[in-house]
Amino acid sequence: MKITPLKSGVFSFVTTDGCTARCSHCLMNCTPNKKNKLQFEQMQKCIDQVVKEYDVKMIVFTGGESTLLGEDLVRTIRYCTLNFLKTRLVTNAFWATSLERAQRYIEKFRSVGLTEINFSVDDYHEPFVPLENIRNAWQACKGAGFESVILANSHGNNDKIVPAYIQEFLGEKIEVAVSNGPEDNEIKEPGKETLYQIYENTLQKSGRAASLDSEKFDTIENQENLACCCPWAVSDPVVSPLGHVWACCGIPSDNNAILDLGDTNKEKIKTILNRASKDVLLNAIHELGPLKLCQFVEEHSNIKFNKSFCGVCEICSALTNNKNAVKVLRDNEKSIAAIIRAKESIAKLSDVLAQKQ
Repeated sequence: MKITPLKSGVFSFVTTDGCTARCSHCLMNCTPNKKNKLQFEQMQKCIDQVVKEYDVKMIVFTGGESTLLGEDLVRTIRYCTLNFLKTRLVTNAFWATSLERAQRYIEKFRSVGLTEINFSVDDYHEPFVPLENIRNAWQACKGAGFESVILANSHGNNDKIVPAYIQEFLGEKIEVAVSNGPEDNEIKEPGKETLYQIYENTLQKSGRAASLDSEKFDTIENQENLACCCPWAVSDPVVSPLGHVWACCGIPSDNNAILDLGDTNKEKIKTILNRASKDVLLNAIHELGPLKLCQFVEEHSNIKFNKSFCGVCEICSALTNNKNAVKVLRDNEKSIAAIIRAKESIAKLSDVLAQKQ
């Protein structure tokens, strides 16, 4: 019973909780008033540690709005390039107020070796970042030499800005990819030409999105359909603006009793991830899934959870931010560990039988 840290080969920085926008669907609850951010030296130290200990191939910069780091972001991208690491930047393109300005930004990013760039575009960003900015940034990327240029489109029911609307606005047919789960984070071999794509994803009812109208979300009538494991936990760790290591990028996790794995200002990342990889509850999230753990809590206490979850991350947030539920799980770690081992034994037996057939 042990999770493989950084199995995906992707290591991410939530570089800042500050942003030029205050989107009503933001998972990270970012605002222009928040000022926490990582410095170049912090990110450099983390990169050195993960490259030494793990087979890391890609570094992701997200936020908040990562470009608010200015030269610290540019220096870190350059450092990754010098260490033969691919890089991905997620940005809202607030800086692309004209085609000329967008071209200057893109030229600078490419000059330090940025490999991939993702632009957030949806109904929730539009009040803060005009679609004209997205068009300027999109055009500036044409022929710039990126491996991929992605328009990340999160939308709910009845939203205006969906893939068809984006294509009409930009005046071109663009390949659309739909979220398929954790495999979307895998590093794909680059083609001979740049991949231009719209990445479509439905809203998660977490962070500020939890306050949106319920009609924005698809109702999962059979909640058992959400009873799946979470391959992200510990396999795709993230460093927060405070320097804490989170189990994944799906939920803001500073001071979360389960998902906040440790502080890089006090411990080495290897120490943090090794401890997390053997933690019973993290293994349970990874192998059994958050819904099964919610059901376990209900069976062993008077705690009751919402029966209208819309996604796995929403369930995990409700579970791990409930201190009483976490105490029930910690008090029953031996029983949970036995359930995990039983599942692993069944899986091994199934593999043996499959090989004999």
